[in-house]
Amino acid sequence: MTAESPSPAARRTGVPLLVVMALLVVAPMIALSASPLHANGSLWYLGMLPALMGLFTHRRLALAASVLTPSLMGIALLLRDIPLLGAIFMAAVAVGTGLAAARGWHLMAAFAGPLVAYALIGNLFVTLPSGTVAADASIVSGLTAMAYVAGGGLWTSLVGAFVVRTVGVKPPRAVAGHTARHFAAALGILIGITAFICMQWLDPASWWIILTFFVVVQPYYADSTRRVLERVGGTLAGALIAVIIVGLLHGFPTVITVIAFVLTIGAAYANLKLPYWVFAMLLTPAVVLQTSGSTRDLLFSVGERTLYTLIGAAAAVAVMWAGHRYLSRRAARSTGAVADSR
Repeated sequence: MTAESPSPAARRTGVPLLVVMALLVVAPMIALSASPLHANGSLWYLGMLPALMGLFTHRRLALAASVLTPSLMGIALLLRDIPLLGAIFMAAVAVGTGLAAARGWHLMAAFAGPLVAYALIGNLFVTLPSGTVAADASIVSGLTAMAYVAGGGLWTSLVGAFVVRTVGVKPPRAVAGHTARHFAAALGILIGITAFICMQWLDPASWWIILTFFVVVQPYYADSTRRVLERVGGTLAGALIAVIIVGLLHGFPTVITVIAFVLTIGAAYANLKLPYWVFAMLLTPAVVLQTSGSTRDLLFSVGERTLYTLIGAAAAVAVMWAGHRYLSRRAARSTGAVADSR
């Protein structure tokens, strides 16, 4: 069973009820961001992303994402100081994402994968009664971080289903099995190697390179090359939006949290209905605002993440071009061999 167009009954509920339900989805995150546990509002938000994408297919997929994402993030936290194992683990997550395309589940997986990279490479923090600490500081901090991510996903899966059903969007389409396997191999090699480089030599913000791979590399070559250009343009525009938002509202963190959620909903809709650059332009400030830590460091953070996005886009272009050329030559040789046999 997949997501379908809204029924007449759903349409009759009207805009007011839709707004109320959307507010219910975001209410826990707003409450957290306005409390002494404000750092955990970002964790809740991150947990919402894969679940929201899963809802475009089915609530069961969203619920699965709500459990799978924090579990993978927990494993990643344990591997932060072991680059080789961390890289192998990220490669496995990437291969799983590629194979999921055969079921049309790769949209959800492509949002879970970057969060795993964030836990493995980035600076992930959680607020405990004793204060805000790194998520990998102890077993308690790791489990607490996982619990908030899971809470955001489960809440979104249960409450957000009504919103998605009412809006009515088509689920992502599945791809052919052989295409999914090629996609999985390319993504696994690309992300595995990059994860090792990031863990061994680069700073924590380099997880944005892997995020770029997950959202740019697609099952079909033509889609990927178009996305690279749109990703760069959308990221630059989104970075500018983030700077403007913080410049105007730096003293109102709760308002910034609400804006981040609104941008995320807009990005989710754009990912299925509008050109990809719109999606990138909306999601970039949403994620930056929720993962940059102190707003004092936002300008540096925006510049650094934009740089890593450009690096990721360039690397993706090089690998996809090489892979496409290899497959094209192999197909040409096979065609020539068949012609000669006749």
